[in-house]
Amino acid sequence: MAKKRTILVLIVCFSITVFAVQILSLARGSNRASVPPARPDPKSLLDLTDEERAKAIEKWHIDRRLWERKTSQERIRLMAREAWKHLLRISERQWSSTIEPKINQVYILARRESVRALGSIDNSGHYHWNRPSRKGGPMSGKTREQMPDGYRVIEELIDLLEGENSKDEEIRKKIEALRKVRENARKELAEIGKELAVVLTTPRQEAVFLLMGRID
Repeated sequence: MAKKRTILVLIVCFSITVFAVQILSLARGSNRASVPPARPDPKSLLDLTDEERAKAIEKWHIDRRLWERKTSQERIRLMAREAWKHLLRISERQWSSTIEPKINQVYILARRESVRALGSIDNSGHYHWNRPSRKGGPMSGKTREQMPDGYRVIEELIDLLEGENSKDEEIRKKIEALRKVRENARKELAEIGKELAVVLTTPRQEAVFLLMGRID
């Protein structure tokens, strides 16, 4: 599965590189239409207390970073969209009405199928898990209740592995829960692959998704 995902990334990245100049131009036009948050007016800050002034400036910095992240994501989305359309040689209508919804489903299920946690070793030789909920992680800022099943189970399994008094039976239950999440995602991926194969209209399109391992 990892090899198939690598092929997908390589093909898409190649197409993106070829058309980067054209798409970046489109993306910049989109970004210009998106207005960044206005910097606080110095005059308006004069009447504030030091604490209020600091909070106003901090809020602007946070809003600015969020805006930059959003515009960057939109630029990448536009680039990927055009790369896919060129790769498959399809019209905007066929892309948006038939192919894109299936690809979006594939991405969601592929993430569920491969949901995992890695970690790192510190200078003292201790291993630390990189939880999905860590700052910058895929579930950063979400509660356990807001997480998809796979990420929630991973968080709970890490709790058990890091706990001093965790019982083997508790760990076994979480192991089975994680395996079930991945197995269900694999089954759904296979079904989406069948649905995707039906809407492909050219040998080129079929070849692309066959190479990526998304259809049989």
